[in-house]
Amino acid sequence: MEETNAPVQFTDGGFIDFTPPKGAAVIIWLIGMLLVGYGVVNGFNAVLTGEVAAIAKGAIASVIGSMIVIVCTPTRLQVEYDKIRRSELPRDFQIRSEGSANKSSFWTGTYTDSPTTDDRGWVFDAPGPEYWDVKDKYSADHTGILTEHPSVIGTPQPATISAVGIFGTIIALYAIPATFVVVSVGIVLPWTGEEIDFVKIFMMFGPVTLSLIIAVTSFQTAKRMQATIDTPTSKIRSLAAGELELVGQVRRWSTPAPTVQVGGDASRSIDDLHAWRWKYEIYIRRIEVYMTKKGLRTRTVHEWRTIQNQDGNHPFILHDGTGGVLVRPNTFSFKELGQYMRRWEVPHNIDISSLFGSILSTALVGETLLKHRWTLWGLSLGDPCYILGKAIPRPNEELKEEKFWSRGQNILVQIHGEDAPQFEARLERGSELGVLAKVRSQFEYRIIPPIIFAGALAATVMAFQAAG
Repeated sequence: MEETNAPVQFTDGGFIDFTPPKGAAVIIWLIGMLLVGYGVVNGFNAVLTGEVAAIAKGAIASVIGSMIVIVCTPTRLQVEYDKIRRSELPRDFQIRSEGSANKSSFWTGTYTDSPTTDDRGWVFDAPGPEYWDVKDKYSADHTGILTEHPSVIGTPQPATISAVGIFGTIIALYAIPATFVVVSVGIVLPWTGEEIDFVKIFMMFGPVTLSLIIAVTSFQTAKRMQATIDTPTSKIRSLAAGELELVGQVRRWSTPAPTVQVGGDASRSIDDLHAWRWKYEIYIRRIEVYMTKKGLRTRTVHEWRTIQNQDGNHPFILHDGTGGVLVRPNTFSFKELGQYMRRWEVPHNIDISSLFGSILSTALVGETLLKHRWTLWGLSLGDPCYILGKAIPRPNEELKEEKFWSRGQNILVQIHGEDAPQFEARLERGSELGVLAKVRSQFEYRIIPPIIFAGALAATVMAFQAAG
């Protein structure tokens, strides 16, 4: 078997990655850039003139603008993946582009949404079911190793500094003055018993709380991304027992995955899902009564409320072109399925309220049920899959019951999601390219967020001390 020639090699990410977005996002991105420019220039001039109020104004504008730019700026890898997909036209990309859309009915008010893009789908074309060996699931493909396998195209590396690093540094520089102003304003706002109380609490404790959450999640993401970059990817045909990294395609094992009926409704049935979860929400309107200094007041509140979450798994064969291995997805505590694959939304019809009796019973007095929404995430047959797991021996009874047409270590083991010291098992939809599409440097994960948190914490303490 000859290995596939690499059409592209992903290696060094370079020093700077600053890639402007495309489409409508450019408008929001430009607004963010203008805010940053205004804030930096205004703040610099204010420092020269000694105007404290102007310094604060510039700091807040710079922080808000920087956050907008960070959110709107894609990585160079994301842009490159999109170009390759449009050139290679992998099968799943065509299915999404041609068959997915937003569908709604004017008469019934129903709404179905299937994303037309897939941030974790195949970047290069992968063999479809017509090329799979249904009889011998564990043997090598005639087409050779997957083009998207890291041993063929390499492992992407992040740039030393990206938009996150550049504008994160700006946020870090302005963290103290911006936070001090926001917290100080929150402290002097009066307690009224109205909605503004939430604003007051958020202004006093929001900056330090949000910065702490970002610092913690960034540290966790840094560990996962570094593990993906540092761990060599094994070829399934020659894998060894123990902890390993695998990249391959989801294929059927002995039986098809059971049909998933989202919300127990046959009209929302999806086949061939080997790992999935769905969420059911209701959209409610309620009238709240609250007391103010001027007496009783009412306000109308709308919100989505989660009612039910459900998930499931079905064993599958992970195949990388060199061979296949059995995977037990139910053993993985960490699963990342990417963006949702389907969403259904329907208005609530009081004439059929008996169908939702259990749901209606959860609503409080004074609430009106307006809409129902179900959202589904899934790992489908043929999807790319990335795994950090442990290869352990399969039960002898299972091996005796299954008929094999080839031999190899990959037949005798199964992949479980067992953690080990310095090793966190996980299963993700997408190849290694998809997993690392938004990767940043360790400097941007581990250094900048803690500095921002430290600045926000110091400014919060100073603001409370200044207020007495």
